[in-house]
Amino acid sequence: MSPEPAPETDLANEIECESNDLVAEYGGERAALRAVLHDFAVLLADADRSVSRGSVRRSTSARREW
Repeated sequence: MSPEPAPETDLANEIECESNDLVAEYGGERAALRAVLHDFAVLLADADRSVSRGSVRRSTSARREW
């Protein structure tokens, strides 16, 4: 039985392959980076909309009391 590769190696390899696919899909590194940043901004905006404002105020107030 051969030893299994370390999970970090698998993750690094997966990220490398995904990066190569993304660059190929968008035709260049700059365009791929723009697409990733756009998707990240959309995810952040979605997460921001899904957070309860009351919850944010309570957690902020609790931190200020320290």
